[in-house]
Amino acid sequence: MARGSAQILVDDEEIDLATFMLDACGIDYTDFYLDERILTRENFEKNFKFLKKMIDSRSFRRAPYFVFGYFILITGSRMPEDLRSEILEAAKWEHEDGIWANYFVPERKICLKDFREKIKTHRPNLKFRPVKLKYFGNLNLSEAIFGVKDFKNALKSGEIDKIRHIKLDGWNLKTIPEEIYELKKLESLSLEFNQITNIPIDISELQSLKYLNLEYNEITTLPSSLLNLSSLTYLNLNHNLFKHIPESIIRLPSIEVLGLDYNFISSIPESIEDMKSLKTLALDYNYISELPRTINNLNSLKFLNIRKNKIKEIPEFLRNTKYSIILK
Repeated sequence: MARGSAQILVDDEEIDLATFMLDACGIDYTDFYLDERILTRENFEKNFKFLKKMIDSRSFRRAPYFVFGYFILITGSRMPEDLRSEILEAAKWEHEDGIWANYFVPERKICLKDFREKIKTHRPNLKFRPVKLKYFGNLNLSEAIFGVKDFKNALKSGEIDKIRHIKLDGWNLKTIPEEIYELKKLESLSLEFNQITNIPIDISELQSLKYLNLEYNEITTLPSSLLNLSSLTYLNLNHNLFKHIPESIIRLPSIEVLGLDYNFISSIPESIEDMKSLKTLALDYNYISELPRTINNLNSLKFLNIRKNKIKEIPEFLRNTKYSIILK
């Protein structure tokens, strides 16, 4: 098992199968890796019978069921009940018990549990996505929640006040659960790959929040109340619908990493120089045509990612900077 991670769709066999299936759908794996939304339900279902035959021919292997299940979840495609049963069987922990290094066991159990819950819950037009344990680190699992079911159970049991980290990734959420705003000691919140369009002003209640991941949603703006998150150091807004960098972000005092890849941003405001703590600014795949000179005043900046914009070359005033500029 060639794995560098316990997540679904990362081992060599799964990647090879995913590459083959995507190719059958006319999609390059590299493009899919950069933006999973390019695989649509219409495209996947058009090739469903052909891909299902491939799975049936390899029924003695488990990897095809993981890949097929992954694609069904992210596209919201139909799932025959016999296939659902086969995927659930393939994803049982008992098939893997004893083959993982102890370090990976807790992560793998979380990934399998999350995958199985989403396969069980899946219905056509509901888009889920298996959890990706980004920045998992050495979290105390007694202080972390992974998934909607565990979140609801914690609310019922009264154990929610002990929680410091919440990941509700890929659950087709339209809004952020209101109960989250009551968790004054919450340090990290991840809600990627949902369908959230609005961030309420109540986000300001999370005074201890350091990490906020809202990647792969449908957000266009942020409330000014975000300014109250004085502890926030990491903010991921990749794959959303921003047309400009919100002023509420620029005025955040502690942001060190800001991700705005794959949005619709056409310019960087001169006020960017106010982000004194910023170390990484990611703006790949936007519509930016020029950079403001005030970027030179970001003394903490180490990485500026501006690939696939309208900028043809690094301007003269940035050629002797101390930080790394990734343009191509």
